[in-house]
Amino acid sequence: MKFLKALQFASFVFLFLNQGCNFKTENLGIQIHPEDIISKNIIGNGVQWSAYPHADSPSAEWGDLMTDEKWQMNYDRLDYMKPNIFRVLDQANWRYITGFDDENNPIIDFNTTEIKSLERILKYAQKNNVKVLLGEWGTPYKFHDLTEGHGTKYTGTDDPKWINGIVKFLDYLINKRGYTCIQYYNLVNEPNGYWATTEGSFSSWSKGVKLLHSELEKHGLLNKVSIAGPDVVAHYDNPKSEYTGPGWVKESVKQLDDYLGIYDVHAYTNYELVRSGKFKAFYSKISEYPKKVNKEIFFGEIGFSPYGDENKKRIKEDLYASGDSQMDVYDYSYGLDMADAAIQIMNSGYTSAMAWALDDAMHTKGDLGEKNQLKRWGFWNSLGTEICNNPEDENIRPWFYTWSLMSRYFPNGSNIIKADSTNIDGVRLTVGTKKDDMSIAIVNNSDISQSLQINTDKLKHIKNWKKFIYSEKLKPVDENYFPVPLEKQLKLDNKNSITIQIPAKSFILYTSFQF
Repeated sequence: MKFLKALQFASFVFLFLNQGCNFKTENLGIQIHPEDIISKNIIGNGVQWSAYPHADSPSAEWGDLMTDEKWQMNYDRLDYMKPNIFRVLDQANWRYITGFDDENNPIIDFNTTEIKSLERILKYAQKNNVKVLLGEWGTPYKFHDLTEGHGTKYTGTDDPKWINGIVKFLDYLINKRGYTCIQYYNLVNEPNGYWATTEGSFSSWSKGVKLLHSELEKHGLLNKVSIAGPDVVAHYDNPKSEYTGPGWVKESVKQLDDYLGIYDVHAYTNYELVRSGKFKAFYSKISEYPKKVNKEIFFGEIGFSPYGDENKKRIKEDLYASGDSQMDVYDYSYGLDMADAAIQIMNSGYTSAMAWALDDAMHTKGDLGEKNQLKRWGFWNSLGTEICNNPEDENIRPWFYTWSLMSRYFPNGSNIIKADSTNIDGVRLTVGTKKDDMSIAIVNNSDISQSLQINTDKLKHIKNWKKFIYSEKLKPVDENYFPVPLEKQLKLDNKNSITIQIPAKSFILYTSFQF
């Protein structure tokens, strides 16, 4: 812990506004406080990765299009990102329920081609020490039941037939297959929504959570996997629900803390909330509820709202995009805004944020498999050639740049340290440390170029820093389009301070981690 001891006296960061060739010097209170830890031993950031339900087997809507080569493309890119956690949601009827017997009991088969496809994700996670949040979108056959006719076979979230199947599945994956990477389980996606199989009923969802907890305990699995919840869209208030979005988190802590091992929320926020810095204020209040019971909270999904007029226009111009698409993933700006959101999330006491989503090829609107209804939210489209007749759609998109850095260089086990940027419009930073290494991520989401001076007197024992930059004019990459440092092997031995020039609308990361 020499690093933290050496930083007991805070390192100060001062801002100078760049006004043309003149700099106005003002101490506006940007500081790093190494003795003030926001979050200890974080999970680290990650991504949502689903097992391609339309392309995972010969009988899937698109056939078995996810070949070994397609999977390897994803693996290679994830090797660079180094995600700390995957959120892997699925449906029992997509993977292991193959029918019903004469008494309407589900026929469960864990040896399906679809299970083997799911295991490609789990094998990667197990090999690379990536934690997994496994779960199901909702009660089987309540969604996407246009042809099978099984929509009434399950009564709801607390149906023992469903819960028993989940526990058998977890026992198979964890105990028989050895996927100890599965750390958390999510029962029902966004249960406060009118679109959820719970239809926004807290009481219905809570009954299912309690039953799942009881069955996990009965089968000796509670020491291996924790239930995550409530998994709500926190800024959405369902008028038919018992509680507001934040109220779901508050009441989960109050009523279900004995059953939940970790808490989570979702956000599809608007740009102004993030760019103004007010995003942090809203979500900091929510994170206080789990903190009172010494539990962690994370973002199971994070992205930006797709409902703006310009986005709707771009969706109509794309022959393959559904209405549930965020076309800004093709733009430089999305990488900046997602980094800004991640910084505010980390500074608000959340232990992880999982980006929605890895790959356009994972889902379609309603998951009905219509090729012209892709959910365009990904870092790429693995099936750009096969589905869209466009090989370029398989290329890495700009926002991979910043999100991969925010995952890679804030690894699992890091501590997030308090860093103030009060009264500085558009400038935010977060600081992570692990043992003797540090990462400093800074975003300038304003229209004004900035110059930050960091006092390095107490940092001189860190011999080698790397500097990454993501700006419209400069974002260095290698032959794989992976980020590379603008500078490396930076030494601070002979300096008392360094000045960081931050262009308007840009992101910079300094790190001493040597990978």
